[in-house]
Amino acid sequence: MQSAKSFRNFTFNLVLALSITLPILLEGCNIKNSYGADTPDRVVEQYLLALEKKDEELMLKLIPRKYSAEQAVEDKIAQLGGHKIQEYKVFYTKPKPVFWRANVQAFYTDDGGLRKKIDDTLTIVYEGGSILDFNKGRWYLLMGKGNIPTPEVQPAEPQTSPPGRSR
Repeated sequence: MQSAKSFRNFTFNLVLALSITLPILLEGCNIKNSYGADTPDRVVEQYLLALEKKDEELMLKLIPRKYSAEQAVEDKIAQLGGHKIQEYKVFYTKPKPVFWRANVQAFYTDDGGLRKKIDDTLTIVYEGGSILDFNKGRWYLLMGKGNIPTPEVQPAEPQTSPPGRSR
């Protein structure tokens, strides 16, 4: 009788100790997914920041790991990167709840002082998380070549980003 009670107390204490220390240890190991973003707006913001800074690594972190996007990122940064992006507006079409297109319209001033227009279309997709990944779902920029097909979509009416999303 005493042995069963001792075993239950030991088991309870072990479970209690693990439930407190395990989350702290996992958080300390930084297992969370650092790719993608929490929202489509955040994907667009980080994409534009990566362009401004000519930061290939930042842009690559927006793209799913299963995509080979190095060349596509390098080309995009060579085409539009290195300039302060001004007055951007984003218009979304949402053909599917997890598959969005973002049309980004903005301006920058080139090295010669000329105002240049940016009209860029981004494909943004949501991928759900899993317990094995220790993360919640994330939004990603699709760029480059992936191991997954692009979803078949039907045209939808564009929707502008919420007020306050322009700069």
